Amino acid sequence: MVAGLVLYPLYWLILGSFKTDLRSTGFTIQAFVDVFSADYMGEVLYNTAVMAVGVTLLSVLIGVPLAWIVGRTDTPLKEYINLIALLPFITPPIVVAVSWSYLGTPRVGFINLFWKWLMNTNEPLFDIFTLGGLIGVMALSLAPYVFIFTAAAFQNMDPTLENAAHVAGAGPWTTTLRITLPLAAPAILSGALLVFILALEIFAIPATIGVSGGIYVFSTHLWRLMIGIPPKFSHAAALSIPLLLISAFALWMQTRALGKGKKYTTVVGKTFRPRLISLGPWRYAALGFAFFYLLMSAILPLLTLVYGTFITNRGRPPVWEYLTLSNLKEMISGEAGPLILRSIQNSLFLSFSGATIGVVLSAVVAYFIVRSRWRGRAVLDFLALIPVAIPGAVIAIALMWAYIRPPFNLYNTFSIILIAYITRFLPFGVKAIGNSVAQISEELERAASVSGAGWGTMFRKVLVPLILPGIGAGWVIMFVSMMRELSSSIMLFSSQKETVGIVLIQLYDEGEFSQVSILSLAVVVLSLLSVGLVRRVLRLGGVGGVS
Repeated sequence: MVAGLVLYPLYWLILGSFKTDLRSTGFTIQAFVDVFSADYMGEVLYNTAVMAVGVTLLSVLIGVPLAWIVGRTDTPLKEYINLIALLPFITPPIVVAVSWSYLGTPRVGFINLFWKWLMNTNEPLFDIFTLGGLIGVMALSLAPYVFIFTAAAFQNMDPTLENAAHVAGAGPWTTTLRITLPLAAPAILSGALLVFILALEIFAIPATIGVSGGIYVFSTHLWRLMIGIPPKFSHAAALSIPLLLISAFALWMQTRALGKGKKYTTVVGKTFRPRLISLGPWRYAALGFAFFYLLMSAILPLLTLVYGTFITNRGRPPVWEYLTLSNLKEMISGEAGPLILRSIQNSLFLSFSGATIGVVLSAVVAYFIVRSRWRGRAVLDFLALIPVAIPGAVIAIALMWAYIRPPFNLYNTFSIILIAYITRFLPFGVKAIGNSVAQISEELERAASVSGAGWGTMFRKVLVPLILPGIGAGWVIMFVSMMRELSSSIMLFSSQKETVGIVLIQLYDEGEFSQVSILSLAVVVLSLLSVGLVRRVLRLGGVGGVS
């Protein structure tokens, strides 16, 4: 089943890149010639390369210091910094993009208006609709991935080598640069490569900020090919192939980085306390750095959405006489009300169904990968991991080629979007549940087998209750990821099947400031409730869920 989910669409994607249209029987490379000889392709390639590299470097410059502050220093309020660093991960990229488009518009952006008033000038502080602005907003959204990888490495690091350096006379900064960071290098590189992959595939931020500034990258150009009249399916497939290869190479590099991490292993069976560096007065500078990141990535965007929810007109000061509740009423009872409510229902249905089906499939796959003696389990592990390297837009185009024909004619149905969600986020569930399965002793399963229980009974009555926290965590991670998904939805949706992200893009293009703000806040609240559920699930038992 996993092979069918992953390999069948990829087969049709590759096949489709060598056809002129959906009904063609011959093969040609004309689509590749047309795509890569186009006058604009040089600019698209340049924008994509600069964006991906810039986002990766900036995410590392944000995520690594935050992880070091939390894991290796005596900075106050570290537990809150830990939560702060994860807030952009909880917030969907489309919400971050929309918020910053309102904050950084040169003429009427809130930050630029404040700057003009403060400095008594007509020149804006910055223009968010530039390549630099696009890189900055994407880095704010993706830096938590670097933080998650690196914080775990810092917190689990045996301080023996650092203590030895201290005894040898090395200062704290020398020890950090020459011992701590090299030991964490595989984790840092792994997080950076994941950010690089995500930067190539994210659609929401380039579509909101990049397209508004006339900046097209791979993901938005794929979208432009798909919505053209007529749609250029073969051209989109041809453009997807190099994007797929680049992402696969980055994934291979990430896997090698994690493999090399074994050579740097410093986590041993004995207990230890990490060596914390005393920053002295600099600990307040570290706290200020964390707060500045919170301000830019969460506080300002959320305040902008709250302002847009209750203000009568954009640009007015947030004083009592200009505040109203009519925006909420208009969103529900206005012309866009049915569309907005339907999009929320569709997103909840797709996310709930996709997470439920996906977590069941993930549990079975994770069990076979971790527990079975089957020779093909390494292949199964590889197949389950492949979707990480496939951008959402590429998955959508592959599914379009695969399921627009008999025997699976799923175009214009919820099923094709659901399959895209499950395929794309299957690795998240497999890893979350696989970590829990690995922590359970096989003796319990052997005892059940000796008592006469079959595999199904043992799996249902013994293993599932023990790995329930991991299953719950995997479900919520998949649910949150599906709620915020846009890259594949924008390619596959049809009338009456819009998701929240698609409607947000539409309302933003129409200039509906208050409705965009209200719907964005609703998505954030749903995401926060889901993360709260993760924390609650992880307290249900003594078995870890996600590591």
